Amino acid sequence: MQASIEDMQYLQFPLPPVPFMNPYLGTMQYCYYPVIPFPMHDPDPVPAPDVIYQVWNSNLTHEFKRIWNLISQGGRLFASIDTEYPGTLYKSDKGRLDDPDYMYHLMRKNVNETNIIQLGLTLADLHGNRYTWEFNFSDFDIVHDRQDKDSVDFLMRQGVDFRKHKKDGIPSHEFARKCLEAGLLGNKLVVWVGFQILYDLGYFTKILTGKNLPDKFDTYMEFERDYFGDRVYDVKDMIREYNRSDSSRDSNPKLHGGLDKVAETLGIPRVAGKSHQAGSDSLLTYLTFLKLNDICNGEDVLGVADEVASGEDDIPEAEFVVPGVGESKLAVVGEDDILDKLGVAGEAAARDEREMGL
Repeated sequence: MQASIEDMQYLQFPLPPVPFMNPYLGTMQYCYYPVIPFPMHDPDPVPAPDVIYQVWNSNLTHEFKRIWNLISQGGRLFASIDTEYPGTLYKSDKGRLDDPDYMYHLMRKNVNETNIIQLGLTLADLHGNRYTWEFNFSDFDIVHDRQDKDSVDFLMRQGVDFRKHKKDGIPSHEFARKCLEAGLLGNKLVVWVGFQILYDLGYFTKILTGKNLPDKFDTYMEFERDYFGDRVYDVKDMIREYNRSDSSRDSNPKLHGGLDKVAETLGIPRVAGKSHQAGSDSLLTYLTFLKLNDICNGEDVLGVADEVASGEDDIPEAEFVVPGVGESKLAVVGEDDILDKLGVAGEAAARDEREMGL
């Protein structure tokens, strides 16, 4: 069956100049080249709120165009993330959970020897708009890859289709390239949020570098600074601060347990999806982040009041906090520096030249 024009990724033009509307710039331009890589018109450039968009390899470009549209509007954005992976192979020594070096190397071994399954991303602005995607990867092979069987069985019960992931999933290197092109990384206007974010950032960084996590913790933190900047919050650590504060007394209960338990205690419903599905958990994590800030009644116990209230650039640095790993001040670098670190700057430039017919 012949594919319709809507199924084509690019329009092909004849040699004479042809006028066309650039969807990114909103201006009329002229094509002088036989083929112009030009995304098709998107009838729905802005996603719907509280809908979890399932992203596979077939619609990766389309969904990242939506993300690009949101980021290109400027202003403060919150990026809440969650990952699903095939469990941990090496279990923690509970007596060493406060040892930063031990916690990093434990995470590093688990992340390096397993492959990611899903990454959930919720983007939210200061006006209450929020949008959620669930990226489904092809990296994990349930037959051959290392895994914790109980964790994989649990994910299957939650609806993860590992055959579909292997067949239709996203190669992680393509996801990394799209993240860079969309301006999501190294962006000083993006505040990153997670719940027990250590492993989420570990898998994300492994994807972005295309390599195993480094031996040295300091080297790893350099990658974190490059990709995620100086505004990263772990809701689990925010809960510890909240429990020690006056805000947790009287009518506000102490908070304990995992994401589902904390959300239930705070009266936050799961508005879409299921527990332990990355998109749904990223959305619930963001709602929990907001609720914690609200119930502090203006007292900046969590250190996030300026982030939530302001869209300006001159807000103070946040503390990058990872459970058991301590705190570090982070800086922001530009996209060119990230491309250089990934070793794809030259490749990206060459691709752009090919696309322009140069």
